[in-house]
Amino acid sequence: MMEAAKPIGRRMLIYGFACWLLIEWLLPLETASDTRNTEVFIAFVAVCFLFYLLRTPIWISAPIKMAYIIYALNSLFYHVSYVQAWKLLFQEIAHHAPMLFTARWMEWTNSFRSFLFFFLLWLMAYLLHYLLWTQKRLFLFYVLTVIYITVLDTFTVFRGNGAVIRLVVFGFFFLGFLHMERLQEKAKIAGRIREWWGACLCLIGLAIVCGYVSPKLPPQWPDPVAFVKSYAAVQEEKQNDPALAKVKKIGYGQNDSRLGGPFIADDTVVFIAEDEKRHYWRVETKDIYTGKGWESFRSEQIQSFENNADLGYSWWSPEVEKQLTDASIRMKQSYFHIVYPLGLKKVNAKEDVVYRMEAATEKIYTTDRSAYTLSLASYDIVYEYPTFPIEALKAAPPVKDASLLKRYTQLPENLPERVRNLAKQIISGKPTQYEQVKAIEQYFHMNGYMYETTDVAVPGKNEDYVDQFLFKTKKGYCDNFSTSMVVMLRSVGIPARWVKGYTPGRLLEEKNGKYVYEITNNDAHSWVEVYFSGIGWVPFEPTQGFTNPYVFAASQSAPETASLPNLRQPEQNRVPLDEVREQPHSVTAKEASLPAWSWKQAVVALAVLFAFAWIAYRTRRKWWPYATIVRFQYKRKKGDHPFAEAYLSLLRHLDDYGLKRNQGQTLRQYAAYVDDWFQTNEMTKLTLLYEKTIYQQETARVEWTEVKELWENLIKRTVS
Repeated sequence: MMEAAKPIGRRMLIYGFACWLLIEWLLPLETASDTRNTEVFIAFVAVCFLFYLLRTPIWISAPIKMAYIIYALNSLFYHVSYVQAWKLLFQEIAHHAPMLFTARWMEWTNSFRSFLFFFLLWLMAYLLHYLLWTQKRLFLFYVLTVIYITVLDTFTVFRGNGAVIRLVVFGFFFLGFLHMERLQEKAKIAGRIREWWGACLCLIGLAIVCGYVSPKLPPQWPDPVAFVKSYAAVQEEKQNDPALAKVKKIGYGQNDSRLGGPFIADDTVVFIAEDEKRHYWRVETKDIYTGKGWESFRSEQIQSFENNADLGYSWWSPEVEKQLTDASIRMKQSYFHIVYPLGLKKVNAKEDVVYRMEAATEKIYTTDRSAYTLSLASYDIVYEYPTFPIEALKAAPPVKDASLLKRYTQLPENLPERVRNLAKQIISGKPTQYEQVKAIEQYFHMNGYMYETTDVAVPGKNEDYVDQFLFKTKKGYCDNFSTSMVVMLRSVGIPARWVKGYTPGRLLEEKNGKYVYEITNNDAHSWVEVYFSGIGWVPFEPTQGFTNPYVFAASQSAPETASLPNLRQPEQNRVPLDEVREQPHSVTAKEASLPAWSWKQAVVALAVLFAFAWIAYRTRRKWWPYATIVRFQYKRKKGDHPFAEAYLSLLRHLDDYGLKRNQGQTLRQYAAYVDDWFQTNEMTKLTLLYEKTIYQQETARVEWTEVKELWENLIKRTVS
């Protein structure tokens, strides 16, 4: 009734503001998380509020919303007919339902996570609708939005300047509008609405102008973020080992869109390897440089292979001498991908697993037969260890493959020209591609570039990550060195890509003719692979203090290879603190099905819990009376005589319903008041029996059977 009476223009204004406020929660997701295609979720939020605006009945709006969800999931993940998409969704819900109660959230598929996210947005839209039209209040949600934006701006790569300005300007206007709506209903000030609007707009405009023209002082207090992070690290370490005072569990991370900034080392063991050779452990490659970091080439191609089956992937041409060898890996942390050396041929695990390699990134995921992710505790690999002939590398002709050149020489249009000029200067006079690559690789070792992990700059809004490192700071860790080498190679037309994984690790012992290595989060690393015609992808190492573990054989000289170290090089973690995603704590093979929560999962779980609790509380008058009836019926089945307790419960329901018992009012007087309200005599009958039970100490066995229907009728009357 109240909503129907409002003009359509005011309803559009109110719902438009509410829709915008919820969309502000979605806009940072692509920057601050791994979420993609946020426009699909934004459109869903807009559809929800459109139905509320049009006052569409739920039996019409709910099926349409579900149809939209199925359409979106099918477009993003399933790629089947619409009917089959419904079937796949029901199968996923049935498959994932047990995981909700066994804490196996890490095994959820992206499609099921997206479905839950759609459902959460549905609940949030309803919550905002309820707050707007029932309470006329949205201040709490507005404050939560401001906190959400500021936290993301402080602790992630998301920059919330624009969001904060929008929240201040439009948020104050919106809150003022809601306040006037409440005043208009309570005080009947319809005739003075223009005066209130004028005062509101003037105050907001004055605040904006004052904020814009007032002098801007520099920060007067030290940045609290570093203190918070260091304090958290110290407290965590004190719980584990009071003798140490620094830890921040980081390691291999997936989000490399914004590189730069310091990191803190972490000795958490990731896996143990028994191997005959030293080499890098690959996880994935990335090939799109944005000026701030790396992104992956978008491709739907997946290559699947079975346990102990040949990968069928050609790494190099016959020009490269290869030695077939094997290794065993024991994982100490739970991952849904494998680590492997360049030249992988076979993977074998005890589980019934299917390996799926993304063609774009060469990342190999482990799944079951239904394509659901599966973490492995251990597995064996067979691979080819290469020896790269220097003469063949020098003789390699320029790459002519147009598609390969387009993909692996990609650079942003705004790349500073002095980066290209420096690359041209370095390779000047080098006739072959191999000599040009080696010249750029050696450039970092001979021109004052320093390896640094703490005092590492983050590029500004208009700065290029590589340009800043090459010409301004000249200090950083592996991401700085490897990215700069790839960009300079590409700038002169040499195809190259950025590779992430781990260094060989620390040698523990020699066992049964193999070396046992321990690889920790400190060994996370990035390096460069360059493509040579007639040979394939060849790894190079530009980072100061590191040597390439692969063999480069000359015809008349000793091979270019690194000696086997007895100790790990110090501080080899190369993943920046602000860019990595927290990894699960180390778990044993038996615990692998119970992964630890990340902060993102905890926030989502709390948000879902809050939404359910809020809705349950606001709708308690609809379901709590029936729950009370069921509870007392169950107590009766157990042989109890609950009449006295049931009567007191009825009094609480009536009080919550709004029929308050006045101070000094007797039960009979109150019963008469209730019967007069409901036009019945049931409350008086129950009250007389209650007094008889209490004051005459008689059993209520017979009476309960007789009055149960009366009691239930009154309980049901409190449903609203």
